[in-house]
Amino acid sequence: MQDEETYMTLNVRSKKRSSSQTSQLKCKDYSEMLHRYKILLGISGTVNGILVLTLISLTLLVSQGVLLKCQKGNNSNTTQHDDIGNLKRNSDTRGNISNKDTGHCVSRTADHTGLCPSEWLKYQEKCYWFSNEMKNWSDSYGYCLGRQSHLLIIQDQLEMSFIQKNLKQSNYVWIGLNFTSLKRTWTWVDGSPLDSKIFFIKGPAKENSCAATKENKIYSETCSNVFKWVCQY
Repeated sequence: MQDEETYMTLNVRSKKRSSSQTSQLKCKDYSEMLHRYKILLGISGTVNGILVLTLISLTLLVSQGVLLKCQKGNNSNTTQHDDIGNLKRNSDTRGNISNKDTGHCVSRTADHTGLCPSEWLKYQEKCYWFSNEMKNWSDSYGYCLGRQSHLLIIQDQLEMSFIQKNLKQSNYVWIGLNFTSLKRTWTWVDGSPLDSKIFFIKGPAKENSCAATKENKIYSETCSNVFKWVCQY
């Protein structure tokens, strides 16, 4: 009888010990799982943080690139407006040149897919307006600005042929090209230099010289002369 009681007592203690060990193992497993989850969450947070920082850095780089490009364009336009202002002061014909486009680049590849306004002609996604009256170069420039456009910028011989085809008379016509005093070179109204491989200017390259086209050629003329002109956008 005593042996049976002793056996039962040992058996109960053994079961309690086994149950306690099982509970400890389960707790240890849960603890390890939680630790792993914490590590994974930490790694995930770090990766997400790196991705966010990378995205912010790329955004800043793109923004800086656009800003530098705009600043470069603005500097070109400032030079161009200074020269045009000088031309205006030297002109015998008084006019009113608008400065509302200061700080904006004239795009030579403007995406214009709609129809052109009345009295404007369309060619290769651009619109052209041919004047009937005559003005000096700076007044012609100001007139185009007032119509939210700019004096003609000719990109190639095909565009030149289109212009000559639509001119009603074979007289000189002002285009958006003049000799700038600071750069000492022929410069389009969008700030880009003339490509001498495409067009050759007949006449002197000096201060107060503006470009006019006639019969597929470009000539250097005194900016105070009065000719017809072509606006473009």
